[in-house]
Amino acid sequence: MKIIENAQINRKIFTDALFKRPESLGSLLPYDEYLTEMGIFQLKDGSLGAVFKIELLEHESMTEDQILKSVASMKQWFSLPENCALQVLFDSSRYSPLDQKISRFKDSFKDSFNDPHPVSKILYHEKLRLIEKDCLTSSDASPLKRQLLISVRYFLSKPFKVKLSDLSNNNSSISRELKDFSYELQQFDHLLKDFKDNNTFSVKQLNGDELVSIIRQQFNPESYYKRSFAPLNNNVSISDQLIFSTPKLRYEGIECEGRKTRVLTLKTAPSHSYAGGMASFVGLNFPFRISINYSFPRVQEVKKFLAMKEFFLENAATARAKVQKSEIDDVQHKLALDDRVLSMTFCIMFDGKTDQELDEKMRKICNICHTYLECEIVSETDIGLGLWMNGLPLNYTPDADLSTRRAIRILRSDAINFMPIFDSFKGFKTPVSIHLSRENNLVPFSLLENETSNHTVVLADTGSGKSAFVVDWLQSVKKLSPEPIVFIIDKKSSYGMLSQYFDGDLTVFKRDQNIPFSPFRGIYNEEKIAFLSKMISMAIKLTSPSFPVESEHQTLISKALKLAYLKKLDQHGLDYVEGEFIKQKDNTPVTIDMNDFIVELGTLVQGKNESDKSAIEALISKLKPFYGDGTYAAFFTKGRASSLDSETLFYVYDLDALDGDPTLQILMTMAVIEEIRCILSLPQHAGRTGFLVMEEFAMLGRNNPAFRDFAIDFAETMRKRGCWLGNSK
Repeated sequence: MKIIENAQINRKIFTDALFKRPESLGSLLPYDEYLTEMGIFQLKDGSLGAVFKIELLEHESMTEDQILKSVASMKQWFSLPENCALQVLFDSSRYSPLDQKISRFKDSFKDSFNDPHPVSKILYHEKLRLIEKDCLTSSDASPLKRQLLISVRYFLSKPFKVKLSDLSNNNSSISRELKDFSYELQQFDHLLKDFKDNNTFSVKQLNGDELVSIIRQQFNPESYYKRSFAPLNNNVSISDQLIFSTPKLRYEGIECEGRKTRVLTLKTAPSHSYAGGMASFVGLNFPFRISINYSFPRVQEVKKFLAMKEFFLENAATARAKVQKSEIDDVQHKLALDDRVLSMTFCIMFDGKTDQELDEKMRKICNICHTYLECEIVSETDIGLGLWMNGLPLNYTPDADLSTRRAIRILRSDAINFMPIFDSFKGFKTPVSIHLSRENNLVPFSLLENETSNHTVVLADTGSGKSAFVVDWLQSVKKLSPEPIVFIIDKKSSYGMLSQYFDGDLTVFKRDQNIPFSPFRGIYNEEKIAFLSKMISMAIKLTSPSFPVESEHQTLISKALKLAYLKKLDQHGLDYVEGEFIKQKDNTPVTIDMNDFIVELGTLVQGKNESDKSAIEALISKLKPFYGDGTYAAFFTKGRASSLDSETLFYVYDLDALDGDPTLQILMTMAVIEEIRCILSLPQHAGRTGFLVMEEFAMLGRNNPAFRDFAIDFAETMRKRGCWLGNSK
C-alpha cells in the first residue's frame, strides 16, 4: 500500500509504471545500426558485420565431378583473418503467404497468359489458394524454401567508442580514433569485396531490411506468416525492432508464440566426411536450421596444442595412443601443405508445439546424422538457449565456445564437406504450372523451356500418380495463347473427363461396337499416300512375317491407292435422277477404304506380265484379313469417314481394347499418329503449339523394328513442327 502511495506522489514512478517497457531480450542482441552506404552492420561491441545470401545448387542434376568442384571452391570461405568469425546458416522454412514469390505467381498469370482457357484459369487460381492455405499451417504439405546465409563478423583491434559529450571538445584522441576506425572499415570492406569477387557461387549481400526480416521470423514464428511488419527504422537500434511477442526463455531453448525450440549439436567430428553428404538434409519435410560457426585459432595456438599432444603420445605404449599419434602426424603433414585448423560448432535447430512433435523431428534428424555422417548427436537440455542465440546471424563470438565447450577442431579440407550448399529442384523461370516436389519445394514448372528438345519421358511406377501429373500439366498449358492443340494416345484412358471440360473428341476403340475411326480419312496428298502404303506394308509384315515386301509390291500398293482415290473422287457427287447420273456439287470429304483399294489392286492385273500378276495376287492374298469378312476388316472398311476440319483442340484416342492384339494395336497406333499429322497440317492450326502424350509408347516398338523406325521418324517430324511429344511409362 505504501508503494502505491509513493507512486501516486512521485509522478515519474507512476508514469514509468504505465508507459515504460519492461526489460527486453533485445538488449542482449548485438545489432546496433546498418551503414547503408557500405552495406555493413555495426554491432554494439564495435565490431562490424556483413551477411551474404548464397544461391543453393540443385543436387539432382549435378554430376560427381560438378559436386566435387563446387565443394572444393568453398576453400576461400575459410581464408579469413584470425580476427574474423564465420557463420554458415542453412535455413529451411515455410513460405509466407506474403512472400514476393507467391505474389509473382499471381502476377505471372496476368502477364503471361492473354486469353487463357476458363477451366485452366479456375484450376490455377484454386491451386494458388490451396498453396497459400498450406503456408499458414505446419503440415507435411507446407511448401518449404531453403536459403544459405554467410555471416562475416570482423572484430576491430580497438573498439570504436566515442561519447557524444566528447564531440564538443577539440580532443585529438577523437581524431585518432576516427582515423583508426576508418582504416579498419576500409580493411573490412576490401575483405568483403574479395569474398564476393573470388566466389564461384551466386552471391548477394543483404541489406538491413532483409536481415531484420530473417531475424523477425525466428522471434515471431506465427505472426510472421499472418501480417507484415514495419520496415527498418535507421534511427532506432536494430535490436529493439526484432521482438514483437514476449518469448519464454528455457534452458533447452526459447518458446516464441507457442512454438518451442530444440537444439542438437555434434559431440564429435563426423567419421564419414564426403562431398555432397549434406544434401541428405534436403529430404527433411519440416522447417529446421543448420548453424555452423567457425573461428580461426592463431597459428601459435595450434602449434602449441599439437606439440603438447605429440609429446604425451610419443612414448605411450597403448594401441589407441599409437593411432592418435598417427593422426597427429597426418594433421601436421596437411598443415605443411597449406591446410588450416578451424574451430567449428555444428548445431541443428528446429521447433514444434508439443514435445511429441519435437521428439519425432529429432528422430528424423538423428537418423540422417547416424546413417550418412556417422557422428554422435547431443540434445542440449542445459545450454540450448545460448546455442540457439549463437545461431542468429552475426550473433556468434569465439568467446562463446569457452562456455559451451561444443567447438570441434577440424581441418579446412574436411570442413568444406559440411557446407550445406544443396537444394532440390527449384523450377524454371518461365513456368506454366506450379508443383510441390517430394522435398516440398514450390516448383514453377514448364516442359517448354528447352528450345532444342521438345520430347519428354515421364518415368514412374504404376500407381505413383504419373497420369495425374500429366493431366495437371496438360490443363496448365491450356492457359497459353493461342490455345494449344492436345492429342492423347492412351490405354484405359484417365483423360476422358479432361476431354469433357475442354470440349474434346474422345475416340474409344471397341471390338463389339462400330469403329469410330478410319485410318483412310483425311486429305489425300503425297504424304497421305506414302503413309497408307507404309501402313499396308506393315500390315503384311505383321500377319505374314515370312513374306518379303519388295519395292515392286510397294509400287503396286501406291498405284492402287491413287487409282482408288481418283475413282472415288470421280464418282463423288453423282446422283441418279430419272434414270440418269447427274453430277452435283458436294463438299462432303472423299474417303476410301480397304475394299476400294483391293478392287483397284485387282484391276491392275489386266495387261500385266506374269511376274506382276503373281505379285498382285500375292498382295491380295496376304491382305485378306483386312477386307471383306476378314479378321480386321471392321477396322479398315467400316470406320467413321467424317472430316478432320473442325474447331476441336483436344483429342483422346483410347486403344485399350486392342491391347491383346499387337498387330491391330500397332496398325491403329500408326493410323492415329497419321491423323495427328493431318490435323496439325490444317490451315487453322498454323502457328499453334501442339502437345502429344503417348502412354507406354516405347512398348510398341520393342519387338518390331519397323514400327520403331516409324516412331523415330515421327518424333523427329514432330520436333521440327514444334510439337511437344511426351511419353510416360
